[in-house]
Amino acid sequence: MVKIPQIEEITRRLVRNSLETFLRGERSLNWIRGMIESSGVLRQEGMLQNIFDGLRGYGSLTRYQEILKECRKERWI
Repeated sequence: MVKIPQIEEITRRLVRNSLETFLRGERSLNWIRGMIESSGVLRQEGMLQNIFDGLRGYGSLTRYQEILKECRKERWI
């Protein structure tokens, strides 16, 4: 029997991988904002904050603070 991951887990992985890509400098701020908005993560209370908490110290601190500020401005976290 094949175990299929829950949609919440798939969403979490998508957003985390997308944030990692942004933090490495491979994508723009507008791109990551679009990924977050379209992913469905905003329907999962607390999930986006948990993902951010797990990425502290990953990649560029400046980019981390930039997207964190945007998410707070949009009241996503």
